[in-house]
Amino acid sequence: MIITKLEHSGFAVEKDKQTILCDPVEFTTKLPFFNNVVGIIITHQHNDHLQPDLLSRLLATYPTAQVLCPADTTHLITPSITVRDGDERELAGFKLKFFGKDHALITPDQIPCQNIGVVIDDLVANPGDSFTKPPIEQPAVLFVPISAPWCKVSESIDYVKAVRPGTVIPTHDAVLSNIGRAFNNNWLQTACASLGAKFAPLAPGASIEI
Repeated sequence: MIITKLEHSGFAVEKDKQTILCDPVEFTTKLPFFNNVVGIIITHQHNDHLQPDLLSRLLATYPTAQVLCPADTTHLITPSITVRDGDERELAGFKLKFFGKDHALITPDQIPCQNIGVVIDDLVANPGDSFTKPPIEQPAVLFVPISAPWCKVSESIDYVKAVRPGTVIPTHDAVLSNIGRAFNNNWLQTACASLGAKFAPLAPGASIEI
């Protein structure tokens, strides 16, 4: 299995020449070529995770790809499939488990929108814009948000300590300058070292194999 970091919170998982994308976006970096995209997971409707024009272009290129997203996002994507906390699906040889319900709070009085996390093949866990624990113990890879209006790096560290993954890939980082990204990554790397976890701060387009 090959995991490729995309810009911001996006990533691609490739196995047996088939690919699942999660939150693919383009800000300053174009998406790379993918082998046979069979699924596209949109964790929530915010425009740093869902770009409808880009998604339309992807579906034109990969017309059989299934789009999976929370219930409050399906009206923005046609066609799409609603997934909820506890749902499990098999998709072209990938085993998907969905978890979580709500986007992390930005202000204390309002939930911004629904948010769905995903575990792929009981190996790779992505919480989207939340710190909801995945429904597996010690995943091989955990994507961890490191900066947002709803996030501070101490919460990222607490999340890593609670989930105890084998490898941490920092995400939700397009909101940071290079200097800010280095600051936050340094704190998270120190936490990973204390747990014996590998820290993998991938640049857009960079990959690891598990």
